[in-house]
Amino acid sequence: MKKYDVIIIGAGPAGLKCAETLKDSGKSVLLLEKNKTIGPKVCGGGLTNFKEQFGLTEEDVRSFKKQIFHTSKKRYEIKFFKNISIVDRDLLGKIMLSNIKDYPNINILTETIVTKIEKDKVITNRGDFSFKYLVGADGANSIVRRFLKLKTKFLLGLVYRIPKITNELEIFTNDKKIKEGYIWIFPHKTHSNIGIGFDPKKLSPAEARKILEDFLEENHMSYSNCKLEGAPLSVLYKGCIFGNIYLAGEAAGLTSRTSGEGIKPAVISGAEIAQKIINPKYELKELKKVMHIKKFQESFAFISNLFPSLKGFFFRLFIYLMKKKKFQKYFI
Repeated sequence: MKKYDVIIIGAGPAGLKCAETLKDSGKSVLLLEKNKTIGPKVCGGGLTNFKEQFGLTEEDVRSFKKQIFHTSKKRYEIKFFKNISIVDRDLLGKIMLSNIKDYPNINILTETIVTKIEKDKVITNRGDFSFKYLVGADGANSIVRRFLKLKTKFLLGLVYRIPKITNELEIFTNDKKIKEGYIWIFPHKTHSNIGIGFDPKKLSPAEARKILEDFLEENHMSYSNCKLEGAPLSVLYKGCIFGNIYLAGEAAGLTSRTSGEGIKPAVISGAEIAQKIINPKYELKELKKVMHIKKFQESFAFISNLFPSLKGFFFRLFIYLMKKKKFQKYFI
């Protein structure tokens, strides 16, 4: 059985960033990925104020200076002081993988399925591997999270990747139809991702699909030759550090319950956990900031949903705050 200082399960943004941060640490790292190709995932692809962290250029992304929010009654426009970027997950995976593939202390195994976790080893379809530290960066259905016996809450996302290239970054809400969910339009360079995010306890997948398809038809967007894709979003945070076992990104429940944003918190948590492994006294300052933002967003949404008669007021307050430079700088 081969031994490693650090085993990372999952080669999404969290796992790749964790491995990248460990590349000059002198620690032996094993990065395990269940899929054959690193990168592809059902995802809107939004990056808020974070493009430079990946070495992405303007040629790699579509950038937007504003976002439009639609309610059933009104249209609101928010201008950004720093562009929001939309990136394809395939490209993001390739770029992040290129940052670690030539480092001798990092071993990457794809098509490797972890079937069981024990106290100091993981059992896979390609053999057993022992670890000093284990990082679960394995997404919403994390086997590491299950091993830790942590509760999980899922939201769901359904999305069509349509050939029509739209030119506005848009969010649509309608409490009567979508409950507390939303429809998004994220324009990419070669297509547009149009999807719906929702709570399956309040809206069934069949109902959500019909709402999404009705929206596409009403807006004259053809989806007949497009595949409907779906993915769960893990949003219940219960911690990142459990002795010598860590959770990062969606495995930790760091995806935003209100916006669905997952890439930025995933990358930050992956880097912060690696720093903690390198230096046990490291204080996780950036991760604490991510958690503060997440708690603020979710508390704001909770209070708004608790008092339906005041929901309009809270939404207008949100729009007002989002237009402020200081607020954007910290919360986006």
